[in-house]
Amino acid sequence: MDVRKNFLGHLYAALEREGIYTYVDREELRKGKQITPALMKAIQDSRIAIIIFSENYASSPWCLEEVVKIMECKEQRNLMVLPVFYKIKPQEVRTPRQSYQKAMVKHERKFGKDSEKVSKWKKALFDAGNLSGWDFNDEDEADLIKRIVNEISMQLHRTPLDVAKHPIGIHRRIVYLESMLNLESDNDVLMIGLWGHGGIGKTTLAKALYNDIFRRFEASCLLADVRETSKDSKDLVLLQEKLLSQILPGKELPVFNVAGDQIYEVKTLENPEALELFKKHAFLRNNEIVIRRDLVKSALHYANGLPLALEVLGSFLCGRREEEWESALDKLAKIPDKNINDVLKISYDGLEDYAKEIFLDIACFFKGQSIKHIKEVLDSCGFNTTIGVQVLVERSLITIERPIEGEKIQMHDLIQLMGMDIVKQECPNDLSGRSRLWLYEDVYDVLSGDMESNAIKAIVLDLPTTEEIYIGPNALGNMRRLRLLIMINVHNSFQGPIHLPNELRWFEWPECASSVLKFPPGPKKLVRLDLHKSNIQVAMDQFKVRI
Repeated sequence: MDVRKNFLGHLYAALEREGIYTYVDREELRKGKQITPALMKAIQDSRIAIIIFSENYASSPWCLEEVVKIMECKEQRNLMVLPVFYKIKPQEVRTPRQSYQKAMVKHERKFGKDSEKVSKWKKALFDAGNLSGWDFNDEDEADLIKRIVNEISMQLHRTPLDVAKHPIGIHRRIVYLESMLNLESDNDVLMIGLWGHGGIGKTTLAKALYNDIFRRFEASCLLADVRETSKDSKDLVLLQEKLLSQILPGKELPVFNVAGDQIYEVKTLENPEALELFKKHAFLRNNEIVIRRDLVKSALHYANGLPLALEVLGSFLCGRREEEWESALDKLAKIPDKNINDVLKISYDGLEDYAKEIFLDIACFFKGQSIKHIKEVLDSCGFNTTIGVQVLVERSLITIERPIEGEKIQMHDLIQLMGMDIVKQECPNDLSGRSRLWLYEDVYDVLSGDMESNAIKAIVLDLPTTEEIYIGPNALGNMRRLRLLIMINVHNSFQGPIHLPNELRWFEWPECASSVLKFPPGPKKLVRLDLHKSNIQVAMDQFKVRI
């Protein structure tokens, strides 16, 4: 039965009316038996694929190649696949039976019973036939089309999360976690805790599980930064309330501690998986470079099966020669009681100075913020931010997330802590000897006095609620290398002028108390001045160029 002239045509028109861009495999454009590059690209670029299984679907090698490609993209690119079983039963597709069985017998006669091509077709049909979709017999077609369009419209507003560039070892864990969730049961609530060492992939696994199941529900939510959010809470009730408020806005539901929780221990990658993930990062661009097996084995030893360490160390070694591998691994070998932090720092140590500055600013101040804002701030400080960010991405020190509201720079907690620790170790016992300050207590201690500092380059204090802070008359002016000053929710009590250094590039202090900005004589480097909702006075003649 040909559905192109009736059901498919009506469905296509309905999707077009909703403004949903739809690509249809048009029979008249087919050439030969091979799937065309244009259709392959259309499948790869799509967010949702609808497979309409009709009576004669399996008789077409072209259609079977399509379903193979679609199921590959589901596995590799998280393509959402929705089957429509048009006047046939799902088991006819899975087994296959009736017209599907006859078609597969015919293909086996042509290509051979043990043909790899036919085996791929059968597997694709089996996997697609097991998916949730729509069964249609002789009901109202218009009603079915309406339901399909509504479902697709809803799903297009929900996007999957960025997980991992190379999701090695994730699939088998997801299968097990789904069995623990027992989604077909009648239980209202089930909680599973992911437990394991830092850098072992707990967040990655949680995101991958979310992507695999979130479309089965009418609403979904993933809360990030749970550790920071819950560190002051005695239980998880507040987090559960936040979760429910995002899934069911406007509704108040009582939340209690949930009994019967399960714990899943996330273990390190097994040797074959660890090697595969390491190779994906270490030999990404320069496959012609041959590295001795003992060096690869040594790198795997130091990474110890931790995905984060495998990614960062592999990315650092990528494209380097054997002698550079030997030097880096020899450096690790000399560190007593080495841990993951030492492995991660190898990548940081190999950065150029400007990239180190960008990395430390992101780690201390800007994790999770929009890439547009970060580039604006750091470009004002004279950094080559665009290429610097790209280098950090290539080294697996940061990632770019692309939610609907725009691109954001993210960083693994362990990498962020490493960056913060690098700054703290610049001068462990003297805050004025550190390059960056971001904690309230540290900023207060430094600014409440008039100590001089040639080390402090940036202060960013972004408080959740308004706090009062005393600033000494010359505290900021004495920081001669200060290039970046951001004070959010910070109120000052002094009445005198604010003295600032000429090196300052970016000054942002909303709602600052009434005062006057003063710079010393000489050239100024100020690029951005943000004083909205404040009464600060700026003497503009300070910025005049005198000839």
